[in-house]
Amino acid sequence: MEGKQMENKIYRNLARRVAAAAVVAVALCAPSKADARMTYKLNDTVRSGFNALDHVLQKPLGNPVFENKRFGDHLFLSGGAGVSMGGLHTRPGAALELQLGDWVTPVHGWRVAFNAGALSVQRGNPYPYFGAVSADYLLNFTSLLRGHRSGRWFELVGGIGAEYRRERSEGVWGNELGIRASLQARFNVSRSLYLYLEPRLTMSAGTKYRGIPDEERRFRPDMSFYVGLGYRLLRGAERANGTQPFLNVDDSHLFFGAGVGASTFLRDASRSSLGPEAQIYVGKWFSSAAGLRIKAQFGRYKTPWLDPDRRYIASGMLDYVWNITNAFGGYRPSEVFNLNLNLGVGAGYVNESSGKLYPGVEAGLTASFRLSPNWSLYIEPQVQMFTRGFSEAAGKGRYLAPMGSVMAGLTYTIGNFYHDHPESLGEYLKANNYFLTLSGAPSKRLRGNYGYGAAGSVGFGKRFTPVSSWRVTADGEIFNNSPRFVSLGLSADYMFSISTSMAGFNPDRLFDLSGVVGITGGMAHTEGPVKPMFGAKVGLHGAFRLSDALELFIEPQFVAMKSTGVYSDGWNPGLRLMAGLAYRLGRKDSFAADAIYKSPMEGRNNFASLSVGPAAFSGNLGLRNINGALDVNVGRWFTLVSGLRLGASYDFMPDSDASKRLNLGIVRADYLLNVTSLITRDESRRFHIIGVVGGGIAFSDAEYSKAGLTAGGGVQFRYNLPANIDVHIEPNVSFIMNRVTPNYESTSRFTAIGRLMFGASYRF
Repeated sequence: MEGKQMENKIYRNLARRVAAAAVVAVALCAPSKADARMTYKLNDTVRSGFNALDHVLQKPLGNPVFENKRFGDHLFLSGGAGVSMGGLHTRPGAALELQLGDWVTPVHGWRVAFNAGALSVQRGNPYPYFGAVSADYLLNFTSLLRGHRSGRWFELVGGIGAEYRRERSEGVWGNELGIRASLQARFNVSRSLYLYLEPRLTMSAGTKYRGIPDEERRFRPDMSFYVGLGYRLLRGAERANGTQPFLNVDDSHLFFGAGVGASTFLRDASRSSLGPEAQIYVGKWFSSAAGLRIKAQFGRYKTPWLDPDRRYIASGMLDYVWNITNAFGGYRPSEVFNLNLNLGVGAGYVNESSGKLYPGVEAGLTASFRLSPNWSLYIEPQVQMFTRGFSEAAGKGRYLAPMGSVMAGLTYTIGNFYHDHPESLGEYLKANNYFLTLSGAPSKRLRGNYGYGAAGSVGFGKRFTPVSSWRVTADGEIFNNSPRFVSLGLSADYMFSISTSMAGFNPDRLFDLSGVVGITGGMAHTEGPVKPMFGAKVGLHGAFRLSDALELFIEPQFVAMKSTGVYSDGWNPGLRLMAGLAYRLGRKDSFAADAIYKSPMEGRNNFASLSVGPAAFSGNLGLRNINGALDVNVGRWFTLVSGLRLGASYDFMPDSDASKRLNLGIVRADYLLNVTSLITRDESRRFHIIGVVGGGIAFSDAEYSKAGLTAGGGVQFRYNLPANIDVHIEPNVSFIMNRVTPNYESTSRFTAIGRLMFGASYRF
């Protein structure tokens, strides 16, 4: 009996040990849901997901929190503009706003805002103007439901708060209090920059004005929609990611700017009171977020009630410049968009006054778009306030009269392409940096009854740095309407490659955008004799790469021309839309060797050619008069570069009423310069660009005509076909003594013939 009891006791102890071992094994192999959740970071709803059962069947997870949160370490600053409607049949109001806030946790935050603008009113009633301050509680729905993640590109934020308004309408002041609710959609452009869209509903009560909707109700609804731009403050590793140290040495971070715009006195402002204004400034960044600049402005405004009715204003300011982009997101030189706050002090001057300088202050914002490490486009709205003496001198009375302006222009910051894009220097050194251009365009003068015309240009240039190029062009222009106008001149252009400065040099780039600035001079013919002409131009040059050597370009230009002497009418602005081809020539280091290469041209050196084409004669200038020309030439290439041709030309030109025809002949000798072979030797080349210059003797069948000297030049574009046959296009011009064509250009010392010749030649 005792043995059986002992045996049962052993079995029971063994069973307990097996059961305990099984429990331990199950516990080790199958952890509970709570244990599994603890393997994730606390409050990481991005990985664990949002599960409603977590909030129903067990203790809910807490909202995400910031580690080591301190007041103001998650600040955000934003500004925007909006429209408001008080009802379906009201005139919309408009307002500007500035907001400052902080996130206490990734879900909960607050903000205060300052608004100013005009309220919505019923049609036919004056606008009430207001200034407002508000405070809101914010709830980030995205972080609540999906967890906190700094790289998220979209967030949805709700807000509820209170607002106080101070209003004024027709000299009467009033007050309003209200509550408001909003829903803001944020689109994160970068880590620190975001755009926002925010519909908002405000219920307010207070002073009522004539035309305010729902005057009978205790609370008045105001529906508004705002669009704006904001920055959020980055901290720690998020801020350090992608930033660079700000090295302030020598002349680095000096910046220069110039711009133009419009300004007006904000009190009693109207469209007619707007005046032009220009500004220049120079400054330096002392840190990534703080700098100083000195600015000078000069403008004009109109005062119909004063004599004289136009006054000029000049001002000088010393501004503190706060770079909001760098202050909130860290110093990133590659940042495309930058926003600066400018606060300054200075003095203003008004002409036709006692000659005093009046002290003042200014505030403004500068939004800049980076084109390259050095160049930026900017737009700058600003407000200036001077003393009452300034207002009185400007004819605005004895009260403070703030001035508002909006300026736009370019800023240049000293930098170094070789530092910013070292990887592209080798490509630049191997590239085809010489180029030739041929283009034509419709042209339009903005003053005078010139009608529509046409412009043509032939040019030669060189890219002398990865960013900069020079170009020399021969330009011609012709207009049909009275006063008839024709011009011929030379231009010197500077071209700045925006694409290269932004992304480095790339000879295989499909599209390259450049800015163009140039000066021009030459001769112009309208009524009376031929006169000297000079001017300037600015434009853009967009080039599409067709092959290693050939580009198609489009170049819109704004030009301003002025001729001297009798019949001149001052500066004459115009527009052109040039389109043409650019041909790139040889390596940068091959110019000297190929220029002195003396080998004969490959193949046969003698040639004979025949050409025909339309012509324009200055004696009956007009697009409706059809003139024609015929050329016959024989010539020889003495070297790869140089040649000579002898030829005869026949031109026929009807007079102004087309009642008779003038026959004109020219016997001449021309020197030929193969520009493509001058730049680089290529015996297999089929396409050639050849410069032509020469002179001879001209004669005509005009009454009292005498033989006279002629000189001219042009450019021939030649393509080699098989069997020693070439085809070509040759624009050229000839200048002929007036004795050859009397009674056609009696007021000029010479006449001009412009031709566009098409032909073929045979080499033997």
